[in-house]
Amino acid sequence: MSRCQSIRWFRARLRGERGFTILETVIALMVVFASLTALTYTVSNGFRYTGYSRDRIQATGIANRIMEDVRGLAYTKITNGIPTSELAADSRAVDCSGTFHFESCAGEKIVSSTFDAAYTAAWLVPHTDTLTVGNLDVTYATYITNDTPTTTPYRVTVIIQWTNGAIANAPNNSVRLQSLFWSPDGCVNSTTHPFAAPCQPFFYGQVDAPQARFSVTGQLYDFAIDFDALAVTLPGVTVTTQEEQTNQLNATTTLSGITFTDSAGDEPVGDQRAATDADDQAETAAAATAGGATTNVAALTLSRVVTGAGGEVGLRANIVAGDLEGRGASVDASGSDAYACPTTGTREADLLPCAGGHVRQVGTVTVEVLHAQLLAALGPANLLRVVAPATDTTAWIDRDVGGTNEDGLIDVRANRTLGTIQLGGFPSAGMTAPSGMSTTQTNDTNYCVRLVGYTDTARAVAGESTSTNPSASITAGTFYYYTGSGSGYSNKATTDSSLDTLTVTCSKTQLVGASSVTWRVTVDSGELVHGTTATAQTVDPTDGDKRWDVSASTHPIEITLQYELIVDGITQIDLLSTFDPGDLLAHGIYGPPPATQGA
Repeated sequence: MSRCQSIRWFRARLRGERGFTILETVIALMVVFASLTALTYTVSNGFRYTGYSRDRIQATGIANRIMEDVRGLAYTKITNGIPTSELAADSRAVDCSGTFHFESCAGEKIVSSTFDAAYTAAWLVPHTDTLTVGNLDVTYATYITNDTPTTTPYRVTVIIQWTNGAIANAPNNSVRLQSLFWSPDGCVNSTTHPFAAPCQPFFYGQVDAPQARFSVTGQLYDFAIDFDALAVTLPGVTVTTQEEQTNQLNATTTLSGITFTDSAGDEPVGDQRAATDADDQAETAAAATAGGATTNVAALTLSRVVTGAGGEVGLRANIVAGDLEGRGASVDASGSDAYACPTTGTREADLLPCAGGHVRQVGTVTVEVLHAQLLAALGPANLLRVVAPATDTTAWIDRDVGGTNEDGLIDVRANRTLGTIQLGGFPSAGMTAPSGMSTTQTNDTNYCVRLVGYTDTARAVAGESTSTNPSASITAGTFYYYTGSGSGYSNKATTDSSLDTLTVTCSKTQLVGASSVTWRVTVDSGELVHGTTATAQTVDPTDGDKRWDVSASTHPIEITLQYELIVDGITQIDLLSTFDPGDLLAHGIYGPPPATQGA
């Protein structure tokens, strides 16, 4: 082609005088179609393998779930293996001269046993089956293998296979998961102590002799005194112990206290708390043996009063000096410990854990109602007077040995003694006492009601080799109340259920100077709650001398009364008071080592 012809051809193309040839168009379409085909194939495969990844994740989750369920079985379930009767039909169980191995004769020996119809072990009996999870129809198979069970761990293998899903019937539609299970010599070998696994028996003890509480609400001086509530508490003691891999022991005492509550909040004094901790963990600050004691605690007083020309009116709480307490705790109690356990009586010296404490109110506790600002001639009255008991309240927890190859037991005990509780006292001066009553505040007959000689006990023993049932008893206690007839007083045992409907009224109206004064103390029906006891225990159904969870408690008498002072028809003082000793509790728990449970 000449140069002129080439120029004309090029100009013609630029001016659009002719288009692509058929051959050019066909080639272009073939290129586009091939590109789209390749892209479609790539996208399709991507979707398939994304779905396949989801299937494998789901199958792995199923395998993990089965493995975790097997891990939660008692160790003896692992050592028993899978059913021997199922091996002959399993292609992965290869019979090698009468011994079944996993997948080949070079594989580990399959652990199997013959079970009765009642035997259960999740995922092991049967060891293979089908199930549907989500979009997958899977077959699981679980195997336990071990060539030398006395010296090496058991291997648990879980296999999950599926035929549907994103890529149906693919040869690699399977997931395999393995884990080793090992507890040397069952669950008592020292090589797993102290932190490898819960292979020792579990013991827990709790004993609580709480602070008795006297609470007051109401109004003073016709609401002229800023007063919402008063609480007076007496000494209490709490002890807890826990033993499994390690020992942890605590004894806590709390002495008497007073708390007034008004518009500004709480104002507490006392309630002195002391705690002793002992354990056998090297990383804690607590020692293996510890204790302490406090004696002759200082006196306490707190009041809400208004003072005028005639004197004071209001409430004053007083606790005389002398409260005492003691604590002792040892992970291996011996006669050479600086602090004995229990803290009173015969000390333990068996080199086993023990923790205990004791408390006692020593001085007299009073809550006075002051009247002088109302009427100068009218003496104070004791809303509450508590004469100190002669003996301690004690609480302790002791571990004892059992028979040969046994775990032993935990013995939880509490003994409580209350002093004489006198409630609703008559004014010490200015009025003549009702018949049979006295104006002398140290006399029992100064008070409308009183509780005398109350003691209770609770004991709970948990563990092996114990035929001791839990016990709780209110061993003594008499409730005296004013009747106005005969000697003026009658009485009932604190456990008498008729107390719940008893009504008591102590009242006197007379002139004091030129004013008519009514003093009144009442206990309405339902405001006394008689004392009761309760026990409970869970016993091994196959061994009557093995107790797992044992508790004993006493629910002592509760007393609620109303104190009123009315002057010339105006209620100047109106107080609702409750005395509640609190529930005495002993609780023990024994948990056998896992290898001895559920076999």
